[in-house]
Amino acid sequence: MNPTPSDAMDFIEKHHKSNPDKTMLLIVGNCMVGYHGRARSFLDWGERMIMIKQDGTVLVHQPIMREPVNWQPSGSITDFKNNNQHLVMRCRHIRPPEKMKITFRNIKTILVTRLCDKASLVISGMEADVVNEIISNPNIIEDGLRISKREKHVKSGSIDLFGFDKDHLPVVIEVKRSIGSISAVQQLRMYVSDVKKDIESASVRGILCAPRIPDMSKKLLADYGLEWREVERRVVLPDDWQKTLKDFSKGLVE
Repeated sequence: MNPTPSDAMDFIEKHHKSNPDKTMLLIVGNCMVGYHGRARSFLDWGERMIMIKQDGTVLVHQPIMREPVNWQPSGSITDFKNNNQHLVMRCRHIRPPEKMKITFRNIKTILVTRLCDKASLVISGMEADVVNEIISNPNIIEDGLRISKREKHVKSGSIDLFGFDKDHLPVVIEVKRSIGSISAVQQLRMYVSDVKKDIESASVRGILCAPRIPDMSKKLLADYGLEWREVERRVVLPDDWQKTLKDFSKGLVE
């Protein structure tokens, strides 16, 4: 803790400099940052966290906000020097040509570690996940439902799912990943109206599916003769920490 610039330099030489592509370096301290490249910037003294990743990426983080206040991209080369009782980092990137200089006047913490991570990010819980779940198991909406088309194009837009119920009546299903808003109700209403014109059928069902449907939307759906299902988005992850799709039968209005 609180190493001198000389001690920090020795630590970096011993634990990071020989294998920069295999070690991640973290420095927390009071520093000044200058940048020259596609633009120019200067950041006066302040306490920050500097992160040098194993691919050469350099991030400068302040105590607040998610994004770094300054950074250098993957492939950057970083050199260190003990200069007049200050630890100085010089980061450079070739294409595009960029340079960043970070000067520490005191250091709180310095850490070197090795990380191994070959996993790919899997994003789930989107509208498409619910749509896929309904396609693979239409009975979660209701028994006897048959899905015949995904993204059926009509005059007012693209219907998420189109099918037929057990009595062979056309069914329009609109899926939302968060809230079944008033605009979603109006969208469903237009889709049902378009389908009625296309197939010349007086009986076309419309169902709005969302994790939460406010009372105002439910009332409007009932006024239009439409239906709803409050659904929980299915989150599918490649391990045992899973949520399941449920509650499709809640809030049915005929």
